[in-house]
Amino acid sequence: MKLWRRVTERLGSLPASRVTWGLVILFSVWVLLDVFVLKLTGGLAQSSYDAMVRGRIFVAAPDPRIVIIDIDEASLARMGKEFGRWPWPRDTLATVLDHVERQQPQAVVWDILFSDVDRLSPGGDAAFDQAASQSRHSHFSVVRLPGSNDGASHITAQALPGLWLAPPIAPAKPATVAMIPPALPAVAAGRLGYNNGYVDSDGVLRRYRYLERLSDGTAIGSIALSVAGSVSPPAQQEILKRSSGALKPVDELIAWRRKAGAYEHLSFADVFAQAEGDKPLVPVPGFAGKIVIIGSTAPSLHDIHPTPLSSMQAGVDSLATVIDNALNQRAMRELPRWLQAVLAIALCVGLALWVKFKSAASLAPALLVLPAMLLGISYLSLNGLPFFIDLHLAAGLALLFLAVLRYWSTLRRNHWCAPLADAGQSIAIWPWERADAWLEAPLDRLIDALEQHAPSCRIVVCDAPPSGLRWPELARFAAVVGPQAALLAARPQLEPALRRLALRCAEPLLLSAAPDRKQMANDVFSAWAVLQSTASGND
Repeated sequence: MKLWRRVTERLGSLPASRVTWGLVILFSVWVLLDVFVLKLTGGLAQSSYDAMVRGRIFVAAPDPRIVIIDIDEASLARMGKEFGRWPWPRDTLATVLDHVERQQPQAVVWDILFSDVDRLSPGGDAAFDQAASQSRHSHFSVVRLPGSNDGASHITAQALPGLWLAPPIAPAKPATVAMIPPALPAVAAGRLGYNNGYVDSDGVLRRYRYLERLSDGTAIGSIALSVAGSVSPPAQQEILKRSSGALKPVDELIAWRRKAGAYEHLSFADVFAQAEGDKPLVPVPGFAGKIVIIGSTAPSLHDIHPTPLSSMQAGVDSLATVIDNALNQRAMRELPRWLQAVLAIALCVGLALWVKFKSAASLAPALLVLPAMLLGISYLSLNGLPFFIDLHLAAGLALLFLAVLRYWSTLRRNHWCAPLADAGQSIAIWPWERADAWLEAPLDRLIDALEQHAPSCRIVVCDAPPSGLRWPELARFAAVVGPQAALLAARPQLEPALRRLALRCAEPLLLSAAPDRKQMANDVFSAWAVLQSTASGND
């Protein structure tokens, strides 16, 4: 306990400029390490970002062209009576594909993998392979394996041409890509796109990767980019333009809709019944001009992951969202990490300059207001702007910087308002009166003056309780107390600064002997009484 008291006394005695600029340097180093190396502040940013997304006021409406044919739990139960557990024979999928294709949709997107042959029903595979070869609107999903495995793969653009974006120049040594390829020939020859969800460190999906560049300069596209290329080529070109020149994969923030299940869902069992000529339980609308996504929301099929909207969002709904964003060019860009660091450091410098020309006490209202304002700017940017202005780091840094500064200001006032440690044989008491109380801001300015001109002196002032001033009449008085020689020598430099803070002063009271604490209090009150009587006489 004594050690901690000595440490706090030492901290309180440090000059204000050294502390504030030392904090600026310390926090700047921390910001640079955090942004470029450690990346430890992501958790706070992620959780508050998710809350902002859920609380948005302005949200883009879902594209009415997008409809999901949903392999939901009800479809699994209804069709399980005839076809057993999932996966069903693929001729069921072929029946639905033929039915949708006849109605001329804009795209049929398969959020289903065809990576294995069906050995129990080879006829179903043959039926689907034929339907896929005749489909003019289908886009099929593949799974991209980690890029570190690319060197061990034998899959090139020649094997899966529908996955590669057309390169400007044929590479001399084609790159290989690690992935789980389709097992059916017609699917492998069709339009392909990887359908990976790259989640953040906390397992939540917030970003989407539309394409990946390979070592030979070529690129492979996601299934959302594949759909954009066939439905709206200008939208695909816009995505390619945003990713041009980027050597590393570019993961863009997803512009989410209002809720997790925002798009129209049709039960697969109902669509299958209509395709078979039976009557569905619920009327099934037409698919002409639609972008049809076939996937599953059934929890038992495990295509579920957390997003900012829901901890149990179906992957097919997330796929619908990124396709919608691609087609309608709803890009949500982010501030570069280096710019976030610059803004955070600039904020620290601004706070330090404020303390230099004002006072640390004047920043007390900013302790909560400033971080709230910065987070408010971040929130507003999510409501329609193409940029998410991420100020989470600056807001957290401002809160911590102000809290540390406020704590040090308390230590500083404790140091300068403490009794004299060794006053010698004679001291002087110089009383001052303000128009209002010596609260934190004017007291800090008085301390600044003593720190510069009379470091051996101290201040006597009536402390204000946390509940507020009970006797503001007494709180208007303060006294500078110190060794006579030091105080009188510093008086010419101190007086101009103190007159800017106070109304009047009396001549210093000179004491021939150093009093104890009780006697010091009596002497200070006597000096204040003389000051008050002098002021009353002048009035």
